[in-house]
Amino acid sequence: MKIAIVIEHFNPARGGAETYTADLVSWLASHRHDVTVFTQDWAAEPTGVTMVTVPVKGISAARRYLSFSTEASQLVSEGAFEVVHSMARILRQNIFHPHGGVMKASLEKSLDSSSSGIERGFRRAARWLNTKQDILLELENIIYTEEPPPRFVAVSDMVARDMVRYYGVGEDRIEVIHNGVDTARFTPENRDGLGREMRGTLGIGQEETVLLLVAHNYRLKGAQIFIRVLSELKKRAHKGLKGVIAGSEHGAQGVYPRLAAKMGLADDIIFHGSVADIERFYAAADIYLHPTYYDPMSLVVLEALSSGLPVVTTRRNGCSEIITEGVEGFAVEEPGDIAGLTAAVELLLDEPRRRESALAARALAEKYPLERNFQAIGELYKKAAAEPMPPLNITRGD
Repeated sequence: MKIAIVIEHFNPARGGAETYTADLVSWLASHRHDVTVFTQDWAAEPTGVTMVTVPVKGISAARRYLSFSTEASQLVSEGAFEVVHSMARILRQNIFHPHGGVMKASLEKSLDSSSSGIERGFRRAARWLNTKQDILLELENIIYTEEPPPRFVAVSDMVARDMVRYYGVGEDRIEVIHNGVDTARFTPENRDGLGREMRGTLGIGQEETVLLLVAHNYRLKGAQIFIRVLSELKKRAHKGLKGVIAGSEHGAQGVYPRLAAKMGLADDIIFHGSVADIERFYAAADIYLHPTYYDPMSLVVLEALSSGLPVVTTRRNGCSEIITEGVEGFAVEEPGDIAGLTAAVELLLDEPRRRESALAARALAEKYPLERNFQAIGELYKKAAAEPMPPLNITRGD
C-alpha cells in the first residue's frame, strides 16, 4: 500500500505523538508498505522510508504553521497515495489522527489549571491575541466539517465523545484505537538493575517510596497538584516519601520548585529535565501520580503501567477508561480533588496492596501492546483506501 504520513516534526525526543509516529513508520516499512513521510525536519531517517521536507516560510509561529499546513497539503496531493494519514492539521487527508485530542476540548479543560480567577481571566483574554491558536482552531474546524469527511482516529472513548460533542462528527467516521506501549522497553524487570542505579543517581534511598510524574507541560499535567498531594501526605506523617517530576526544563526553572520550597518540600521533590531514557525513572519509582487536567490517552500512564507501577490519575485522562478502580490504581473525577488524590495514594502506600496493584498494572499494559495498535491502524487503512480521497481546495501560497 502506498502511504503518506504527515507530522510537523519527525523527532521522538519532542513527545509522545512523535515517538508513536516514528514507531508506526518503522512498523509499516517492515511490513513492506511504500511509506513517505512529509515533515518539517527529522532526527533520523528510517530504513526503507522516503523522507520529504515540507518547506516552511514565515517568521511568526502562526505563519509557519499555516505554511506547513498548506505546503504539506499540496505535496501529498501530488502523489498517488492510497492513504494520507496525518497527525497534523492539513487540508487533504483521508485519516486524521489528533494525538492531542480535540483542541476545543483541550482549551476548555486547560483553563481549569489556572491558579486563580485572575489568572484564568488573563489566560482567557490572551487567547484573543494568540494568532497561531486561531489558525489551529480554524484548520481543525475545516477538517471536522469538510465534505466528504476523512476518517478520524480517536485515541480514547473520551476523545470520540469530544469529536461528536464539539463538531457533530458521525460516529461511523470515528475509529477508537487506544494508544499502545512498548512492553519490552517498559517492564518491571528494569527495577532491580536500572531502578537501583537510578535511585543512586538521584540520591534516593532504596527503602524510600517514590512518586513519579512525567510531563512536558507541567501546568496542564498537574505538577502543582502533585506537589500539594505530597505536602498532604507529609502532613499525615507519612515518612520516607520522595517525589520526582521529570520532563520540561521550562517548568523546572521557575514556579514549581518555588512552590515545593514554600510547602516545605525542597528536599523531598526532585525536578529533572527532559530525558531520553525515561524507562530508568519508571524503574526507580513506586507509584505513578498523574493529576492531569486534560490528556486524550496518556502515553506516560501506559508506560508506567507497563513498568509495573500502580497509577493514580483523573477522569480527564482518556487512559482512565481502561483502569479498574482499586485494581491497577485509581482515577478521581477532578484534578482539584486533593483529598481524593491523597486518599488514593495513601491506599497504595500499603506495600502488600501496592505489590498486588503493580502486578495488575503490568497485566493491563500487556493488553495494549504497540503491535495491537498498528494492526488496528492497518485495518483502518483498508477502509480509507476503499473510499475516494477528499479533494484539495487550496493552492500553494494561499
